[in-house]
Amino acid sequence: MGRLSQTTAMHHPYRYQGFTFTNWGKPHVSTDTNDQQCLRRRAGARTPRNATAPGPQLRRHSRGILALAIVVGTVVALRTTGLLQGTPALILAAALVLLLPTARVMSQRVLFNGLILAGLVPLTWWLPERVMGTDHGTLLLAALAGIIAWWIGLAKFPAQRIRNLVPRARWIDTIPFLSALLSAFSLGTMVTIRSPIDALSVLTSRWDYQSHFSIYYMIRRHGEVIPTIPQGTAGDAWGFAEYPQGFHALLATMSDLLRPSYTSVDSELVGFMNLQAVCSVLTVLIVAAGLCALPAVRRRAAVMASGIAIAMAAWIYGPGSIPAYEGFANFYLACGMATATVLAVLTFQRRVPVIGVAAVGAGLVSICNNWLLLVSLLAVVLGIRLWTVVRQRGSYSRRWWILSSACISVSMLGIALPIIQISPLIEQSQHILEAQGGIAYPDFGLALVAIILALVLGFANRSLAVRTDSLRLREERLDVSRASAGLFIPIALGIWLAVSQSVQNGAISYYFYKYLIALLLVAWPLIVAAAATLIPPPVPADGHVRRRGLTLALCVLAVTATQVFGFSVPGLQAVGLPATARPLTDMSDQQTRVHSTPAFVPRLLQSARLPQPASTVYIPGPGTVDPILAARWQWGMRGMSSSATTDLSFDLVDLAKDYNQAPEVIGRILTRNSTLYAIVDPELFEPVYQYLLGLGVADRLIRLG
Repeated sequence: MGRLSQTTAMHHPYRYQGFTFTNWGKPHVSTDTNDQQCLRRRAGARTPRNATAPGPQLRRHSRGILALAIVVGTVVALRTTGLLQGTPALILAAALVLLLPTARVMSQRVLFNGLILAGLVPLTWWLPERVMGTDHGTLLLAALAGIIAWWIGLAKFPAQRIRNLVPRARWIDTIPFLSALLSAFSLGTMVTIRSPIDALSVLTSRWDYQSHFSIYYMIRRHGEVIPTIPQGTAGDAWGFAEYPQGFHALLATMSDLLRPSYTSVDSELVGFMNLQAVCSVLTVLIVAAGLCALPAVRRRAAVMASGIAIAMAAWIYGPGSIPAYEGFANFYLACGMATATVLAVLTFQRRVPVIGVAAVGAGLVSICNNWLLLVSLLAVVLGIRLWTVVRQRGSYSRRWWILSSACISVSMLGIALPIIQISPLIEQSQHILEAQGGIAYPDFGLALVAIILALVLGFANRSLAVRTDSLRLREERLDVSRASAGLFIPIALGIWLAVSQSVQNGAISYYFYKYLIALLLVAWPLIVAAAATLIPPPVPADGHVRRRGLTLALCVLAVTATQVFGFSVPGLQAVGLPATARPLTDMSDQQTRVHSTPAFVPRLLQSARLPQPASTVYIPGPGTVDPILAARWQWGMRGMSSSATTDLSFDLVDLAKDYNQAPEVIGRILTRNSTLYAIVDPELFEPVYQYLLGLGVADRLIRLG
């Protein structure tokens, strides 16, 4: 009788669940009012006893929010009281990044988390510290710890999620950390400098360090990116406001972890020197993790170890050493994010996970906030993947679309900000791309080999894919062939740059070489990815001893493969084996410069420390340093770079050509700017002072020291 009342069953023996059977035949729906009321009463009686109480899901959400609040409050309290600063804060941040459960495999987790943090952390600096009420290092620690605590508290079985915080790792997952260690050794001088004089000595050896330090210093001093800093008392626009500042904001975040507030120009010089090298090391870590996260590479880890070693040697000792040592660490970071984003796309198995959308979106944000032109390196692979998702949109759930739309919205905002930021320069873009500049050249022979090899291996994958029985292997080969084919766009853009620069300047110049370096840094990992998918899946070994011996031999080959771009073992010059890899020779030059500090360096630092009016210009003595570079460094170390100082620096061109004109040039500058003071080296003071007496502006001349 089911759940009908006994009374109803007695009076209607053939009625069941609202149907009445007459003449043992066709059923018809009962219209008996008593039956309908009885069913409603029974339905009400089946209501759970705890229907009015909070359900298990609500309790888990409440527990997660409570855990988040407790952890965030604890982190903020520890930071505010000064108990969580310096090295412990950096160690905690690194641990939280490794524990953030975006993937189960170690290398893929490092890849995803690295992309997400490199893209999203700089965006927080568009929210000024004066508005948030806390520094951005505290915000990062609190966010990471709070998200992990919320995720654990939200679980039905928290203990299981705590176990899942530890990623799965195999021996191949040590390669990214070994690559980062090699990168740190190759940047040893920059990582270990502790003196502001030594830091400034190295920084003044390359012109571009001046602008990058100035941006970093302004962000650290004001707690926000330059476009959001209120104008100074003079009303001039701040300098470098149109320059993308993702790299500098990332350094400022790491500096916030060490020192939550600005201290002095001395500490910021040392911090910038160390942290820009650390950022390069982390870039290598993320790229290597991307290679080790590829499914095809993990299937044949021992065989592919040598290929990974060559690719990472290109990043550490080959063309990658050029931006690392020439003062273009922001460009190096952008190249790393472009490469890592391509590798992240190649890790997707058939469907794109939501966290993959977030990682790729953050990678695009990081590229646009550092070197916008490098988006061309991944235009094809992203376009094809997007088309695949749209074509198979029915296989994705409604929840996937909602979460992915949120990730895409944040990414679009992060991409729009730097585009708006550089918009005043769009009309000058052609002139900028044709500009002259100083940069070391990559090896053109190896460059040609790398590019052609990546294209050929991609084409081979395309040809084999149609004859592959395994659906997964076929998809992997097609994906990597598309990524290789995507190199045709940057190749075409590079050819256009070469032609346009040759027509305008009579020779290929600065931006072509930088773009070629970026193309090579993407091509080498693509060679590894394409080679991995060409190798057949592994078969059982004939014996354990044979497998172990082969693995050992391949590991030895991998170690020696790191020497492809030059001998990089230090300390053997005395026995006739000098290191020839570029980082080793450049590091030796830096050590020589540190041990024999140029005389102008202490004076330049003193000119920034000296109490002085807000509007000043520093003029060094003859034969020491370029006066334009010295003036810009002095403005940068005082946080006073602006549109006015940029214009003023061009007035020093005549001085750079002929120091005999120093009194006339300084006099002309001071008479044009009634509020400007000039600081000069002692050997310049007397002749300039006598000349300025005749102009009536000698009271605005300051003698250094």
